[in-house]
Amino acid sequence: MKQRIFAWLLACMTVGGTLLSCGDGGEAVQTQADTEPVSDPAAVTEEPDPLAGLDLGGEELRFYISEFDLNGWGPSDYLMATPEAETGDVVRDAVYKRNLAVEELLNVTLVFDKTAEDWTTIPQNLTQMILSGDDVYDMVSSFLFPLASMSVEGYFLNAQDGKYFDFSQDYWNSEYMSEISFGTEDVTYLLSGDMYLDMIRASMCLYFNKDIFRTYFEEPDELYQHVLDGTWTYDTTLTYVAGCYSDVNGDGTRDAGDIYGFGYVGKWGSAYPWEISADLTFLEHEADGRPVLALNNERSVAVLEFLNELFYHANAYDYGDVTANNNAFRSGNVLFSGCQMIASFDTFRDMEASIGILPYPKFDEAQKTYVTPGSDVANVGVIPMTCQNLDTVSAVLEALCRATGETVLPAYYETALKVKYSRDDSTSQMLDIIREGVSCVFPLAYGNYCENVPLFHAFTDPLQKKSTDFVSNYEKWEAKAQAKLDALWDAFTGIEA
Repeated sequence: MKQRIFAWLLACMTVGGTLLSCGDGGEAVQTQADTEPVSDPAAVTEEPDPLAGLDLGGEELRFYISEFDLNGWGPSDYLMATPEAETGDVVRDAVYKRNLAVEELLNVTLVFDKTAEDWTTIPQNLTQMILSGDDVYDMVSSFLFPLASMSVEGYFLNAQDGKYFDFSQDYWNSEYMSEISFGTEDVTYLLSGDMYLDMIRASMCLYFNKDIFRTYFEEPDELYQHVLDGTWTYDTTLTYVAGCYSDVNGDGTRDAGDIYGFGYVGKWGSAYPWEISADLTFLEHEADGRPVLALNNERSVAVLEFLNELFYHANAYDYGDVTANNNAFRSGNVLFSGCQMIASFDTFRDMEASIGILPYPKFDEAQKTYVTPGSDVANVGVIPMTCQNLDTVSAVLEALCRATGETVLPAYYETALKVKYSRDDSTSQMLDIIREGVSCVFPLAYGNYCENVPLFHAFTDPLQKKSTDFVSNYEKWEAKAQAKLDALWDAFTGIEA
């Protein structure tokens, strides 16, 4: 085991890089009663459930999950780990019942160990555990960014080899998993599905103050209608930002106490959601799947120009850190608040002001859908290569994801978010659009392996310099970035060689 890992380590790259966070299965056979063709669809039997009657003999499944609280948005461990008993909280009780039902269905015991380590220390801890060869945990749930790096270095089992996984089911985020596996169909190291609800909590979005909107414009339903009509675009957003400012104390100076159209935190974590929402083509793929950078085009040029116009607009204000940015929004000083996630509901739910939530805008009206920026700190799952019971793990995770989609997800999404936290029916529609649009996670997961060009050097670096010269800046980094991307592909495809 150790020799295999060290061989991979010598052939692959080390974990490291820049974080992009805010805040600087079993086969089923369809049978027929006889060998003659069946003309009546009702006479065809349904495919059997591969988990039905499966008895795991009381085996323990050991989970290692994150309880790290990012920027005060709260951890997501309560959406996975079993509470000691029902509490009366609709979501936690749904988790309790789900886990108990899976334990009874499969005759298995779920054990959850938690860690508050952040993205800088979790890879070191996991590496040490795996290199020791000890079969300590069967599944790990932690941040996308470090786990993606570790997946390239051969630390995790290929989930496609798990007997009971069925990634064609709706409760698995198959498109998401495919994107962070280079679009390959036979390799899946990083797991994302309904059980990993942190992906929803970590979806980026914009919050807006309805009271401020009424003061400077008309009714806030106007914004919702823009989204539904497909006219919620870069230009539309900029129009509203440009129309919202007030020198609250009358001193003639634009300072933190004034009212602004847009509030944000630096040019790094606040800018990348806009880049992703523009539906840029970061990569193209050759016939064998090899990724090739594909950003040098007119759309990228226009995106950088917009970023400069927005972030340096007189009616936009950089609050410097997440706490100050949140406080400004809570105090009624910001129309649109950037650097926010769906998880921010926990921060703003007791605000006196009426607030709303919006997807990030489209580049223009020709863009077909709203693209929701994900986060590199969203929790995904991996199976350490020290795990000795992959089939058992696959059965349990399959059952948990399926049950989550049936019980926990409705409780969290429909009851907690749409009823408890949201302030109107339109907000529910916006949440649907945001959730359905989560995409474009490759540059978040693997930016470090292509010189951080897709998001940082292509956009944030020139933005910090107030530069709109995309082409010359991009061309300085393109060859070096592609070389690293080629090495990433070779390392990824060579893991099981």
